[in-house]
Amino acid sequence: MAVTPEHFNRRSFIYPRLIEAGAEFAEVIDAAVATRYPHDAPALGLVDLSPLPRTGIKGPRALEWLAAQGWPVPEDNNQAAHTESGGMVLRLGNREAFVLPAPRGDGETVHTLEQSIPGDGVWHMPRRDSHAWFLLRGEAGVDCMAKLCGVDLREAQFPRGAIAQTSVARLNTIVCRDMAGATPGFHLLADSASAIWFWDALLDAMQEFDGGPLGIHEID
Repeated sequence: MAVTPEHFNRRSFIYPRLIEAGAEFAEVIDAAVATRYPHDAPALGLVDLSPLPRTGIKGPRALEWLAAQGWPVPEDNNQAAHTESGGMVLRLGNREAFVLPAPRGDGETVHTLEQSIPGDGVWHMPRRDSHAWFLLRGEAGVDCMAKLCGVDLREAQFPRGAIAQTSVARLNTIVCRDMAGATPGFHLLADSASAIWFWDALLDAMQEFDGGPLGIHEID
């Protein structure tokens, strides 16, 4: 039997759009993730990573505690660090971090970390519920984002691991340049309540660059 989002209590915020686009799904942890679509991979792809585990921590001891668990914490705010398994730790401030798994692995590791957050100066922020997570991937990503965001995202100004807490398509968004692979990419984390609107706005901006949805199994 084919895997569909309706089989799970936890679903992508935009799963109706993914079904309309003909996505195939696979079970990852406790949700269905779009793996591929019935068309050739587009030159500029938009990947929905929203069903994957991710977590946030906040508090006066948050960064110290995270480092003590063996996670790489960047030295400066608005920077990301790569984990050994391909995920990322996003340092958003002196008291806050966002932990993302690799798109094709280590979600269990992040889930385990989330379960161990102690409180008492290190508090859990349920980012899997509060933020949709999309990955815009392709050589035309910078030009596409220039239509939607006022930050200069060219690599000379915004290198791998750089973070901007800014507005994209008039929606407050965390933008992080991807650190994996040779193909340029931007992780976009924004209010889950506006996820469908955000997905549609991004796809509309991508049209002139031959853009379209991309599944996690189509990421090289």
